[in-house]
Amino acid sequence: MVDGRRMLGGGGIRICDRMEKSIFSLENKVAIITGAAGDLGSAISKAYLEAGATVVLAGRDQNRLDRAIQELGGPSDRIASCVVDVADAKQVNATIDGVLRKFGQVDILVTAAGIQHRFPSLTFDHEAWNEVLEVNLNGTFYCAQAAARHMISRNKGRIIMITSLTAEIGIPNISAYAASRGGIRQLCKTMAVEWAEHGITVNCIGPGRFRTRMTEDLFADASKRARFLDVIPMRRAGAPDDLAGVSVFLASDASSYITGQSIYVDGGWLAGCGNVLG
Repeated sequence: MVDGRRMLGGGGIRICDRMEKSIFSLENKVAIITGAAGDLGSAISKAYLEAGATVVLAGRDQNRLDRAIQELGGPSDRIASCVVDVADAKQVNATIDGVLRKFGQVDILVTAAGIQHRFPSLTFDHEAWNEVLEVNLNGTFYCAQAAARHMISRNKGRIIMITSLTAEIGIPNISAYAASRGGIRQLCKTMAVEWAEHGITVNCIGPGRFRTRMTEDLFADASKRARFLDVIPMRRAGAPDDLAGVSVFLASDASSYITGQSIYVDGGWLAGCGNVLG
């Protein structure tokens, strides 16, 4: 009789370990994460390092990138950084070229760079509106376009775009942010269809209410915090590490037949159709 412990991980051969190494491993992959000095980008970077990838942290502030690298503490030969403003297409193209010169390939792109301004729609500042769209939507487009040119030449690649629950539901006072995230969701679908024949998958991850530096002002307001936690079935906000599993999954061979999809990591908020004042 086969020893069940050997099959289920009680000792000896662990089938789960073998499966993880074969289809969830990111060994010999090079990943670029934009917004990598932010809470979500840093968590994804950590997950990729642990899965075996070489990770390039991209952001606008070298000091923040240096701190992120120090905190991650990954092997020095598998972690690097580059300063780039994703709203500038020339800088984005130069970044991709630089990564190719250093590492020879780009297998995974995660577009986690994003900003937010809050104003009522009637009084939303036009400069603030343009800034949000330029960084969030234009930046995602420029990065995906530049990475895909290389991926198409190799007939493989993974592009993962960070959206949010605001791509599905309306929350007051963040019209620019919601427009950018909804635009990314549709951009993902279009690029997924265009590039599927080239072995490239394009998918979105949509965080729900996560506690990050960007949202800390909301958590500081006790009444707002109570209202949005009340509509999350799990009764807690997301933590950056909650994105680790789905990020590795969408970057790995385990998701090779999944493209054009949005996966929401929201503690059940969308399933319950909850809405709350932002």
